[in-house]
Amino acid sequence: MSADVLQLGNGELSIELSRFGGSILSGSYRGVPIFQPRSAGGLASQHHGAEASFPLVPFGNRLEGNSFSIACNRFVLTANSSDPCYLHGDGWLATWEAVSHSETEACLRYVHEAAAPNPYAYEAVQHFRIVGERLSVTLSVTNRSRHALPMGLGHHPFFPKTAGTRLIAKADRFWTERAGHLPDQPGPIPDALDFEMGNPIAPRWLNNAYEDWDGKAIIKWPEHDLCLEIEARAPFRHFMLYSPADADFFCFEPMTHLPNGHHLPGFGGLSILEHDQSLVGTITFTPHPIPPTERVEPERAERRS
Repeated sequence: MSADVLQLGNGELSIELSRFGGSILSGSYRGVPIFQPRSAGGLASQHHGAEASFPLVPFGNRLEGNSFSIACNRFVLTANSSDPCYLHGDGWLATWEAVSHSETEACLRYVHEAAAPNPYAYEAVQHFRIVGERLSVTLSVTNRSRHALPMGLGHHPFFPKTAGTRLIAKADRFWTERAGHLPDQPGPIPDALDFEMGNPIAPRWLNNAYEDWDGKAIIKWPEHDLCLEIEARAPFRHFMLYSPADADFFCFEPMTHLPNGHHLPGFGGLSILEHDQSLVGTITFTPHPIPPTERVEPERAERRS
């Protein structure tokens, strides 16, 4: 196995990491996949053909116009992928240093130097740890720029979408999408896309931000008698939901801020970090069998969708 691929596992939970993009390549619980590797255009895709999750640092999603202003300074970033907008930060397109690695833990580090006119200079660190049936991912960013800059964190996991898949997640507001895959307007959550009590993932294009998330989510796959609990404490307060129509996957992306936050009031929840200030957050993924009282036969789940 290449030194660029790091294996974590304890018999129940198996996770495969890559230094390319600081990515999760795959993950399974008792042999059943809990992530759905996809070719996402990140660095891991170029080396391995797919990744199952990648970090969003120093912020996630798109930057409209590839520019922003702060403290009377205007900064410009260059598009970093096939998308016309600067997308998902730098971490998913960079090679990370493996600082440490054991059977159940790994630490990856990435240092990004500023390249004018892009002002972002920072250090990002990821800690992955398996304890029992739980994977924890702690991501941090430290501002190394001489400028105070808006920064944020997130992770972009891909999950299997089956006929019976159900998502449970509570948020307060929903953002529609406009041209360029940018957020448009906030408002009430549409009934079909309200997951507070659990709903299937609609077989249509989805690319929407959810604001003021309570930090908890559950994905259920009745076909596999499996569910995945996701928990993200503050500063993770929002999530993106992404799934192309009729895709066999969907993305539930915890984020500390709203997409295109640089152009929203209050920077959309982005944290203004001074030189050497840090932002850190932890996301946990806990798979386990669906409790007997909550089990629904796959055929019945499909009929309800």
